[in-house]
Amino acid sequence: MAKPKRILTTAQDIQRRFVRMLVVLTALMGIAIVGTVGYQLVKQSEQSSVELLASLNRSIIDDRPDWNSWRKHSSINTKNTYVRVNNRKIGEAPGTYYSPNTKKFLRAKHVQIPIFSALEYTPGYGFTYYRSGTRLGIDAEIWLNLSPITTILLSVIGVVLAIMLLTIGFGWTYIRLTARRVTQPLASLNVAAQEQARTRTIKAALPVPAQPSEVHQLARSFNDLLTAINDHAQQEREFTSNAAHELRTPIAAIRGHVRLIQRRGQEHPEIIPRSINFIDDESTRMQKLVNSLLTLSRADRGVLALDYFDVGEAANETIEEERAVLKQPLVVAGDQSVVIHGNPESVQQILTALLDNAGKYSPPDQPITVRFHQTTEAVQISVEDHGLGIADADKPHVFERFYRVDTARTRQIGGTGLGLAIVSQLVTLNHATIQVVDNPPQGSRFLMTFPKASPDSDKLSD
Repeated sequence: MAKPKRILTTAQDIQRRFVRMLVVLTALMGIAIVGTVGYQLVKQSEQSSVELLASLNRSIIDDRPDWNSWRKHSSINTKNTYVRVNNRKIGEAPGTYYSPNTKKFLRAKHVQIPIFSALEYTPGYGFTYYRSGTRLGIDAEIWLNLSPITTILLSVIGVVLAIMLLTIGFGWTYIRLTARRVTQPLASLNVAAQEQARTRTIKAALPVPAQPSEVHQLARSFNDLLTAINDHAQQEREFTSNAAHELRTPIAAIRGHVRLIQRRGQEHPEIIPRSINFIDDESTRMQKLVNSLLTLSRADRGVLALDYFDVGEAANETIEEERAVLKQPLVVAGDQSVVIHGNPESVQQILTALLDNAGKYSPPDQPITVRFHQTTEAVQISVEDHGLGIADADKPHVFERFYRVDTARTRQIGGTGLGLAIVSQLVTLNHATIQVVDNPPQGSRFLMTFPKASPDSDKLSD
């Protein structure tokens, strides 16, 4: 079974990456220093061997090397230097001469160092540098012991390793503290979010750190998102509560009349028609409420197919239908030949709802006006009545679901309390806006604004 991969925190990931980089850079620096020092020491040994060979040639007297004179007059310590001289000028058999301890050194096992052909390692003697030369028939070979150089190089390596370890140690500590400091706001934000999730607080808000700017902006974005979610959840709770309340009232009335018929229907049959009529009215009201809820639910999830069309033609069709229903006279004003970009059926549904709403709250003898107005940037359609009007405090809430401006008056007039909420949702799906303003001297004016259609919209509408 594969071992699950460990999930690292941001601080741990930053720390691991920077420590790896620090180790690599420190190792490369150490290798560069040791390599440079080693190369310089080898070059120095090479120069020393050349000087020793030259001094050896100067010490040859009567075709034989004078070891004492060589060591005495050499500028380099020759104590651990091994020399073999082959003089081909002496008689028929060449003479070979060895410096002290050279024969023993040559009998030992020698290990050639790869890449560096002049370097050898001899157990018991250490590293040696080999150099040879010929002058006037005399062949000289020198093995320069590199023990002093090796000691220096090992000291350099030790110092470099110590510095590397200290650098990595201090670097790791600094990176760890820095990573924790940088990611602390993010960690605090995470802890706060987990606590909010456990407590399930409705009005949740996360702390907003001042630094760094990315975490600051992230916390603000989270809070904005939480605010929107909480507002939506609150609206859903209020919507559910209001819907339940609206449905409970007709259901309670229906069940009350059913029980009345069951208890007293046989003894007092005259109450049956009245109770049935009441049950019919309440069931009709409940049916309208359910239909409005379904319409609003579909509008919440829906996307309308938008196209260019002549809103005047669609509006006139709706106005003619409403003239047969409303008691108030309907007046059409403004330029009716206007093309907008929207959904014709939903625009007709919006006008129907606004006209029905105006008819409920307007006196029978006062006209309701549908006005069209076209500007260079937008098309405005307004429904104006001369009713009681809406108070300024209520205007921002009239498009909320189940919002009641005057509960007693609304109960008397009737309605589900969802008409304007459906209007607002349909207007949004048409990429338009709606607002309610006063209609002087008295009444309300619902103003819809659609973006101006393209210059070719007349052709499209045709």
